[in-house]
Amino acid sequence: MTLQYTLDENDFLTHQLFIASKSKQINRKRKRSRMVIPVAYGAFAMLFYTQGRYELMAIFFLIAVLWFFIYPSWERKKYVKHYQNFIAENYKIRIGRMTSVALNNDQFITKDDGGESKILTTETDEIIEISTLILIRLKSGQSLIIPKLKIDNIEEVRSFLKSLADSLKINYCIEEDWKWN
Repeated sequence: MTLQYTLDENDFLTHQLFIASKSKQINRKRKRSRMVIPVAYGAFAMLFYTQGRYELMAIFFLIAVLWFFIYPSWERKKYVKHYQNFIAENYKIRIGRMTSVALNNDQFITKDDGGESKILTTETDEIIEISTLILIRLKSGQSLIIPKLKIDNIEEVRSFLKSLADSLKINYCIEEDWKWN
């Protein structure tokens, strides 16, 4: 089965954000960033409370609360901006190029204007389906990105990849409700 499609910036962005959302290291960093500042400001608020400086206590407490609730929204936007810049710098030659991917039981063959690549299916680590993409994650850490909305025979592709996952004894994860948060 051969698929032909073009990847746009949004496809790469969704892929990068999905991978980041599954990274234990990034999730730990995000939780730590959300908690450290409010705890520090809360400690200062308590210090000012013990000193009877209630106006400073209220200011520091307010900053801690605002940080806790506003920072996650700002941070999400920061990650989006970071990955947009990363994609513009590193994937600019791949954006908008016609890509051809031949899927069979033994190998994946990808072709575009820049060349051809053959990947053994045994190098597949897992297959993940989210609302807009199918990601074929490889053991090397790379992914083949298949945009579901740009493929005519998506049910056939999905069926083939599920049977391939079964034969390779790898996970076929469906996360249709995933969103960047």
